[in-house]
Amino acid sequence: MEIAIEEKKGGALAASRSALAAGAKREATVPREDRKTVGDVAVENPRMTCREVNVYYGDKQAIKDVSLDIGRNEVVSMIGPSGCGKSTFLRCLNRMNDTIDGCRVTGSIRIDDNDIYDKRMDVVLLRAQVGMVFQKPNPFPKSIYENIAYGPRIHGLARQKEELDEIVEKSMQRAGLWEEVKDRLDQPGTGLSGGQQQRLCIARAIAVSPEVILMDEPCSALDPIATARIEELIDELREHYSIAIVTHSMQQAARVSQRTAYFHLGDLIEVGETDQIFTNPRHQLTEDYITGRFG
Repeated sequence: MEIAIEEKKGGALAASRSALAAGAKREATVPREDRKTVGDVAVENPRMTCREVNVYYGDKQAIKDVSLDIGRNEVVSMIGPSGCGKSTFLRCLNRMNDTIDGCRVTGSIRIDDNDIYDKRMDVVLLRAQVGMVFQKPNPFPKSIYENIAYGPRIHGLARQKEELDEIVEKSMQRAGLWEEVKDRLDQPGTGLSGGQQQRLCIARAIAVSPEVILMDEPCSALDPIATARIEELIDELREHYSIAIVTHSMQQAARVSQRTAYFHLGDLIEVGETDQIFTNPRHQLTEDYITGRFG
């Protein structure tokens, strides 16, 4: 009996490996012309509009002719295997790739009809308008209060201490952190738990009144309880902001987003309503990824 069970397990494992190998083979051999974007990349009244965006690191092309709108008051999830270009594309939206030597971006990315790659664009102001929350919480080595107050202060959003206090409190309330830390605002932000630090970083981003919030795997370093709180927060923030999130968790994408974009080898393969992407994908590569055949 034990031998039969082991043989059955071995057969199932071999079949699984065979399916994965077949998926990987198909992934590698899909012709370039069959990787054109499926689905409507445009939305009505978009907050950000990206058209034919290409990104090069030296001679290597990481993003290939990607077009995608970020809608107002919506969450767009970007999913795909590691190295597919989703984080690279996200970093284009507030010019974080400018900090990488040899990186070159072509195409058009506009926010409220302003070209963010225009030479006259003030990058500091752009990054206030399009905030970023990173994979690992990165609070400043300052007090909890100063983590939030720093941005509004340097951007001249508060002239008096009372105005700054109001911005700090309101930002932390929106981030769901105020009640937990209001009695210790003078303590270091680095002393908070991982989930609290990430909410502190979100509060820091929204303190300068952005229009768009970018999130690059914001929950990957957090436990399930902290992850659930961040996901609830994302849903609440959607009422005030446009949000683009990169995530490796398809379950998270299904929970928090209204639209989902699937990336593959630098191409945007498919974009659509999140329910449609996960229940009825139109492109074979999307279906292979969603069903676990590769990635």
